[in-house]
Amino acid sequence: MAYRIEYISTFHRDVLDAVVFMEDYQQKAKRIFEKLDKKLSSLVENPEMYPIYPDFPEFRRIIIEDYLVFYVVKVYEEVIEVHRLINGRMDISALLNNE
Repeated sequence: MAYRIEYISTFHRDVLDAVVFMEDYQQKAKRIFEKLDKKLSSLVENPEMYPIYPDFPEFRRIIIEDYLVFYVVKVYEEVIEVHRLINGRMDISALLNNE
């Protein structure tokens, strides 16, 4: 059973912020976004492969270098909602509380 991936608007905004932030580090940006694409693609067949984030158990977390990706698995709908791409240096709790 293959899940469908949906990207929430906050994720799109986070991606744009990351692109701007890494504007002077194009090689790093390319590497991170290639890893992001690969890891998100792998979720289609195995959506629960990454651990639940203990502080916010509704989310699962993927670590990609300095960034954390937060997503929700909706089993009955066979949907993966990708919510956030957050730099690990940010206040993660505050950002996830605003979800």
